[in-house]
Amino acid sequence: MLKNYITIAINNLLKNKLYSAINIIGLAIGLAACIVISLYVNDQYSYDKQWENSDRIYRVNFFENLPNSEPYSLARTPLPAMPQLAEYFKDKIEKSARMLPWTWIIDTGSSKFEETLVEVDPAFIEIFQLEEIEGSFETTLARTTNIALSEEVARRFFGKQNPIGKNITVHRDNYRVDYTVTAVYRVQGNTILNLPLLSLLDFNSKPEDVRSWYAYITGSFFKLKDGVDIETLKPRLPAFIDRKIDYTLLYNNPDKPLSSVLSIDFQRLETAHIDTPWDHTRAGGNKTVIMSFAAIAILILITGCINFTLLTTAKAARRAREVAMRKVVGAKRKQLIIQFLGESIFIALLSMLLSFGAVEFMLPVFESIVGKTLFLDYTDPFILISLPVLLFVVGVSGGLYPAFILSGYRPGNTLKSIEAKNSGSPVSLRSVLIFFQFSVSIILIILTGAIYSQMRYSLNRDPGYNKHNLLIIDRMGQSDVFKNKISSLKNELLNSTNITDVSLSDITPGRARGTGFTLSRPDQLEISHSIGSDGIDYDFFKTYQIPLIAGRSFTIGRDLPEPEIDPMDITLGDHASDPPIERSIVVNASAVKQFGFKNAEDALGKVLRTTTMNNTYYTVIGVTADNHMLSINAPPTAQVYLLKDYMARPALTVRFKGSPHKALTLVESVWKKVIGDTELSTVFADQLMAQEFVREETEIKIFISFSILAIIIACMGLYGSASFTVEQRTKEIGLRKVMGAKVKNISALILWQFSKPVLTANIVAWPVALFVMQHWLERFPYRFNIWLMISICLVSGLIALAIAWVTVAGNTTRVAKSRPVKSLRYE
Repeated sequence: MLKNYITIAINNLLKNKLYSAINIIGLAIGLAACIVISLYVNDQYSYDKQWENSDRIYRVNFFENLPNSEPYSLARTPLPAMPQLAEYFKDKIEKSARMLPWTWIIDTGSSKFEETLVEVDPAFIEIFQLEEIEGSFETTLARTTNIALSEEVARRFFGKQNPIGKNITVHRDNYRVDYTVTAVYRVQGNTILNLPLLSLLDFNSKPEDVRSWYAYITGSFFKLKDGVDIETLKPRLPAFIDRKIDYTLLYNNPDKPLSSVLSIDFQRLETAHIDTPWDHTRAGGNKTVIMSFAAIAILILITGCINFTLLTTAKAARRAREVAMRKVVGAKRKQLIIQFLGESIFIALLSMLLSFGAVEFMLPVFESIVGKTLFLDYTDPFILISLPVLLFVVGVSGGLYPAFILSGYRPGNTLKSIEAKNSGSPVSLRSVLIFFQFSVSIILIILTGAIYSQMRYSLNRDPGYNKHNLLIIDRMGQSDVFKNKISSLKNELLNSTNITDVSLSDITPGRARGTGFTLSRPDQLEISHSIGSDGIDYDFFKTYQIPLIAGRSFTIGRDLPEPEIDPMDITLGDHASDPPIERSIVVNASAVKQFGFKNAEDALGKVLRTTTMNNTYYTVIGVTADNHMLSINAPPTAQVYLLKDYMARPALTVRFKGSPHKALTLVESVWKKVIGDTELSTVFADQLMAQEFVREETEIKIFISFSILAIIIACMGLYGSASFTVEQRTKEIGLRKVMGAKVKNISALILWQFSKPVLTANIVAWPVALFVMQHWLERFPYRFNIWLMISICLVSGLIALAIAWVTVAGNTTRVAKSRPVKSLRYE
């Protein structure tokens, strides 16, 4: 019996080559898309699950909402936070560790690189089991002058040489620190932790401002004791905040506790990549988008299954007599259902085998889109189980309806050609299936167009500065290599006729701003404003072409830069008794409102005071328009600009004329002449802005890819269905031609039959797409005109209709042009 079923299945495939090819290829495309997206979804949900007892590892996040300040959330903590929390919850927390990252210039003697060194507590390697390749972490974390290198960094610094025992020098601020390499390690699996170099964290050696509760610079992690529920810790957090955290410099209100403006959240590390409202320092995943991709992949697979149902019902009349004869000779309906489901599963098996090749072809393309390396491990137990399950589900779901329809034919009516000719129900079903397929396609086309429109709208919005012809030399560092040569570098660049302006600043497009600067008005000392501050030089506003709406900019000889402070000498507290320092300050329009001034002109000449690190009186000399330097997608925030010639994270911005390539070549040659062999890192300002939309660009590319796949599958099904319909109506077409119908009339008649489900699909697709896009657009405070969505919907509907016409027109016209005598001889 099984051999008989297999023989019949193969004979049917060979007898109906066109339908078989459409079925197999359509299902293969759907399966390949589903497999590729499954790999991506699995990759996105695999972050930080490789650690031992990963479900018990948590990250500490802070949320601050101080009066007269912008609220913000952080995946970083002050340096004292984790030890205090570990002590406070010692009955709940098993281990805890901190990560303190610093960006340093690394000098190996033969080359120089900029890299991040992460100082960690000894328990860090107990919580996170990094793989030791050479040396040992125990040696590394025994002394503060030992250092461990990741495998990638070791290869970059030392090539094929064994780095153990080698010495490297680190430049940071005005310090030079010598380290000995004692370990090389590998980070296995996906993780949100950035670990290029590791060394021991020494809390007591840090300056006071770093050790304070105001510096959110540390990643803090802990592992719960076995059996402890994280929810039992959270009710005790307000008491911890009020008793343990010293925030008096920023908040000292006896009427409301600190816990009313400051809160702590414990986030399971496994969810930190997907659910990242706290972490603004890295681009994480997006749960909604990932689930949307998964849903789309499933829809594409469903369209592949629909093709099978569509074409099987289309050729049902051809197999009706076969079913009738089998029933006449004694076949039971159960046996027929098994036969047809078996054929369906057999087709699904062929499709899955073909899909493996399609996956290997699609993966490199998909990897280039998402920026991830993915691979299908055929030996993975999960894959070995899931693929047969998927095969069975697809096979059964694709063939279930045809199996019950075909097996239900009555032998008597079929053999009298009653039921075999009755195609009313299948035609109706085919219209519903075509309607579904094109609904999916139209939705994907609309989503692609809307995402692209929003991205272009955001990129074309005025950011408040001139983003064109700006080249940024970022990550300059603070060592003497740079500090003593900045002036020479600027002068050499300005000597070129293609360079119009050069400025030094610790702010560039997309770079996070400082938030710990506290200012008060002398007439309102009781009100402290925690506000973002940026260090700039005299030419910053000119270089970026940021307009001033009142007052003036900093002027050489008239305004003095901030006094240089050695980080090791900083003391936090009330410095009101210190000798007063007078300086100038420029504020933006949002800061004018935050400080309570009537308007920009009213702010000029007013004095702002800080006593956090010294006793400084700032006179407002200018007010700039708000800008979107931080993010083109974020509303402007209150900001002040300080004149500095010594900055925490300096970058040099060059405004040029002419070709960007020539400007880059010029900067590289001047850099090598003035600075030497130190690594140069450059980026254009408009590229930095575009980096904000990496996620959107990825979404567009994926939606376009899926749209194409969905349309291809839908067109294959439509082509097969149209071929059968035209073939079935060949005699009718011949009679119409005999009666005088023209080719265009016949073509229009059949085109209209297939246009109706496509046109109807718009009725469902448009509201669904509008609903999805309205939800997606909530992430943007500035959005393109929603009325544009009507145009996008109309164009998407027309595209789908045009594709349907092109698919059907060829077959229809060919048969309509045939001689009537051939049509009348049909069958």
